[in-house]
Amino acid sequence: MNRWFPRYVLSVAGSTFAALGVSVEQAIRVAPVWQAPPAELALGEVAVLMPLATLVGVAVATASVMLDPAGVWTLRGTITEILSLRGPSRARAAALALVAPALLLGWTLVCAHGERVLVAGGAPGASGAGAAVVATVGLAFAAATGFAAIPPLARTVTASVHPAMAAFCGGVYALAAVAAGLRLGDVSGNGATPLAILGVLTRPELDLSPVVSLLFMGAGAVVGDRAARTDVRIVGAAAFVGVTWGLVLREALAISADPRVAQAIARGAPLGRAGLALAQRWTDRDHDGASALFGGGDCDDHDPRRSPTAIDIPGNGIDEDCSGADLPLPHEAPPPPRPERRHPMPRNLNLVLLTVDTLRDDLGFTGYKFPVSPNLDGLAARSTVFDHAYAMASYTGKSVGPTMIGKYPSECLRDGAHFDNYFPQNVLLAERLQAAGFRTMGAASHWYFKPKYGLSQGIDEWDMSAMPPNPNMDVDSNISSPQLTDAAIRLLSNPENASHRFFLWVHYFDPHANYMPHPEAPSFTAGAKSWARPAYDGEVWFTDHHIGRLLDFIASQPWADRTAIVVTADHGEAFDEHGMNWHGVDLWEPLIHVPLIFYVPGVEPHRVFPKRSLIDLVPTLLDLMNLPQPPAGELSGESNALAIVAPEEPVEERDVYMDMPTGPQVPQHRALIHGDTPGFKLMQEWMSVYFLYDLSKDPGELSDLSRDRGKLRELMGAYEDKLATLHVIPVNPPAR
Repeated sequence: MNRWFPRYVLSVAGSTFAALGVSVEQAIRVAPVWQAPPAELALGEVAVLMPLATLVGVAVATASVMLDPAGVWTLRGTITEILSLRGPSRARAAALALVAPALLLGWTLVCAHGERVLVAGGAPGASGAGAAVVATVGLAFAAATGFAAIPPLARTVTASVHPAMAAFCGGVYALAAVAAGLRLGDVSGNGATPLAILGVLTRPELDLSPVVSLLFMGAGAVVGDRAARTDVRIVGAAAFVGVTWGLVLREALAISADPRVAQAIARGAPLGRAGLALAQRWTDRDHDGASALFGGGDCDDHDPRRSPTAIDIPGNGIDEDCSGADLPLPHEAPPPPRPERRHPMPRNLNLVLLTVDTLRDDLGFTGYKFPVSPNLDGLAARSTVFDHAYAMASYTGKSVGPTMIGKYPSECLRDGAHFDNYFPQNVLLAERLQAAGFRTMGAASHWYFKPKYGLSQGIDEWDMSAMPPNPNMDVDSNISSPQLTDAAIRLLSNPENASHRFFLWVHYFDPHANYMPHPEAPSFTAGAKSWARPAYDGEVWFTDHHIGRLLDFIASQPWADRTAIVVTADHGEAFDEHGMNWHGVDLWEPLIHVPLIFYVPGVEPHRVFPKRSLIDLVPTLLDLMNLPQPPAGELSGESNALAIVAPEEPVEERDVYMDMPTGPQVPQHRALIHGDTPGFKLMQEWMSVYFLYDLSKDPGELSDLSRDRGKLRELMGAYEDKLATLHVIPVNPPAR
């Protein structure tokens, strides 16, 4: 083993040197976006990549020792040897070169299809084990196929065919098959042939940079392993590796001192994120999911009851959530005046609630430059519009359920999955209306709205006919707005449903990625910086068009003048704001600022300027339907009904709180908007990282004010007061 030790040292040194290059590149790219010190970010990157680089170096050295114990292999020598082959040996080499690319492609397809089937089955552990079995069996089958095919091919391929030419032909065939798969499959891997699964490689958000970085580190390890093994070089390599590991120890503490570095690595550096997660997991001594090192934020790594993800009990003198102080006891405040005592509510209204997935607040009636929403604009012109409405989270699994329950996400009974299952003990809006005698109906097209997830509780007739037969777990390449509107019209056309008071909820999904083309939609490409925003705008226009069909149908019915219509969204979408696209992680304004329209027959159209949260939707709708509010504590929001039916009344300011609990794919995010609208916004991310923005002067959230200690203390006080009022339900998210 002693004669192999220098090879390990040189291999690890090579991969570590390559990791330095990766670290510098990622730091230069990430630092401006996440406002982290570039030098500290580069050092932090080196520290979290060092364990990965060491593993890559050891793996390359081990493979090299097994395949080439003497360490004499060179690429030039191999090429020379292949060129010197003659007769049957040359034919066998040519046959192998011809079939190897096709066998590799076939094995890849088997693994991809097997993994897809296993992931759809659910359990992460079983999926991983199953994938390993599929890969092993597939590799064995490919090897057996190759051994069986090479002899007849060798007899067919004459010795005059050069192995390089055979390799070129085999590679061209494999690349042509890959190109066909990219064209035949959509970005979800759906298509008529097995090759279609390669379509996932065309997903614009797909980031292969971690793979490239690992290959670069592997190449560095190979160069190190092949280097001349002089004493000076070995000693220098060992010293270099030792110094770099010393940097790991230093940065373990330094990153914790400036959590922005850890946050920037976790959010902007794909390979660094994996290294950081491993470092935090390996240094989590009390196994509570947080480490005291590498920016993990654990203030007591010997007590699993204290960590950044723990629930802080107000007023007990213990800082359970490692925020720096115990939460104060909540202030006792008198209940707000009941709106119906100050102004009469409408009588005997029906209710139609339309929620649109992934709908930004960029619509015609909010001042967007493109005419993407003519039908919603028309509805808004005769309605109450809330100019500053906010979702509670930035993705559906943490937004829709709490909105319909009337509690913050962390207060709901749920299982903690990325797409939460909401338990039957929750009481949803439909259940309250059903108990009051309403006929309740709903229509949706996404798999998450299946009854087992708990969102359809209280619905008498739940129509999922618009759901595609083979839904995908993460994206949707289907078009469902026409079918949803058709389903809603069918429900409302049934006399059994519309002959007395009713509630209809329709959740439109098409604006969610993937953005599908609609030839009938206008072009929104003028001034566009990328393909995504015009494609999204086309989806919004298309959805608005079919919402318009439903609005026209409602207007034609005898009960139209007794029907309130409410339109909002579960969250928004990002288009390169803060260096991100899509949604589901952060609480930036484009992701949580949503439209909110209340059409109430007989109420004068007007706008409400003070900020509001969708936490208020349930109590507001109960008031508008002239139903009693539940006992204190059952709902976390306050009614906005008075602001709707009595536009002459002053509207008070309220703080708006966003709440995204920890899940298996997303760490906890919280935010509070405080003060006069638009207000100051405090965001808590990555354990103990805080951002502060003045939305009145900085609506794009570009100038972080968290270093203004006076302003930060003011916002932190309001933030902690809000947290102290929550009734948080502890949940252990399922393993990934």
